[in-house]
Amino acid sequence: MAEQQHQQPDRLEHHGAPATGVRWLVLAMVAFGSAAAYLTRHCISAANTAIQADLRFDDAQMGQLMSAFAIGYLLCQVPAGWLGNRWGTRLAFTLLSILWSLSNLWTAVGSTFHLLWASRFSLGSFQAGLVPVSAKIVRDWMPARTHGISSAAITAAMSVGGAFAMWLTGRLLDGELGWRTLFAAYSLLGVAWSIGFCCYFRTFPRDHPQVNDAERNLIDANRQDRSSLDRSAAPSKGPSLVLLLTNTSMWGICGQAFFRAAGYGFFVTWFFAFLEYAYGISKAEAGALNSLPLAGMVIGSLSGGLLVDGILRATNSRWLSRTGTALVSLTFSGLLTAVSAWTGSAAQLSIVIALGTLFSGLGAPAAWAATIDIGGRQTAVVMGVMNMAGCLAAVILPTLLGTWFGQIRESGGDWAPVIYLHAGFYFAGAICWLFVNPNHAVDPSASMSAQRT
Repeated sequence: MAEQQHQQPDRLEHHGAPATGVRWLVLAMVAFGSAAAYLTRHCISAANTAIQADLRFDDAQMGQLMSAFAIGYLLCQVPAGWLGNRWGTRLAFTLLSILWSLSNLWTAVGSTFHLLWASRFSLGSFQAGLVPVSAKIVRDWMPARTHGISSAAITAAMSVGGAFAMWLTGRLLDGELGWRTLFAAYSLLGVAWSIGFCCYFRTFPRDHPQVNDAERNLIDANRQDRSSLDRSAAPSKGPSLVLLLTNTSMWGICGQAFFRAAGYGFFVTWFFAFLEYAYGISKAEAGALNSLPLAGMVIGSLSGGLLVDGILRATNSRWLSRTGTALVSLTFSGLLTAVSAWTGSAAQLSIVIALGTLFSGLGAPAAWAATIDIGGRQTAVVMGVMNMAGCLAAVILPTLLGTWFGQIRESGGDWAPVIYLHAGFYFAGAICWLFVNPNHAVDPSASMSAQRT
């Protein structure tokens, strides 16, 4: 039987059978799972003022609830990356998705500040595995020449989930549906996805019964390090702390992650309430306008994936493909975000800011691709470290803005400095990219292989 299973792919390849397309279905499943995760992650931002009215929380408390997610997300990045390596991405992703869906259901039934804080912390802890495990799936399932567009599809799906959460939650909250019912419904979607993912997905292409040899060879082509697909290879011990701390590119990639997350974080935490407070608009209108910057991220991410892969093919330069793209895009993002403060209405501000997030999105696939380059065999762990840096911003920003918003509302102050602060985040992120060289990996063997490609 084993001999027959081995001969069948050889026969197909001998007769020139085209590569199967299972990898694209796997990518679509990961993208949909990411969108569902962001639906549960960001629905609390759209329900911010509704929760305050129901449970009598103030702005500072809501900021602490949003930070609770980020604290759990921060603390569990590296453990989640290790879990993906240790247990395999199939089991790890399935388990984590079920657990974060149940955590969001916990939020739906909570009634005190401490219970909601614990539920959001739990949600963040389990969703910490989303990016590291997704990155490992991209590395194991997608050819190196498509890492840009593959990463773009996932990051775009995340923003789709966030945008949909803002738009749909805003509309339904203006109707008769309560925020608790919405949270419960969003949780069920994650559980349903987990079951379907576990039934179809396999950790490695070689284990999937529908993948033929042609597709396996295509996935493995030009890979920097093939040992992750080799069952006979010795388990990797992971990069040492010294290698991580002494790699300049790691500092640069972590710095840009912090500032990009700080800029993006505004739109998935306090921008909904900002529009309500600063312009006095309805929840339905705020939800629609809040979805525009996230839609800009979607368009930018997909375009950035094509751009990153196209530049690499045209120039064979990882630096231009990754660092050059991100540096230019974040600079334009900062400029447009600053200009948005000079507009005269909520709609105008949201449109100009959306153009800024489009450029920010252009740099997102570059960050994923560069991290995969730098990480080599340790992509899941290195991606976790990079994402931890972004989590620091997500911990600090919601509480900071919650306190600041309360002060502005009490004093009747100017809202423009909030916008200028976020423009500064993008400029700082652009500067960090000057220190990122995607040819210098934390794994010396991966670095030498990258330089030969």
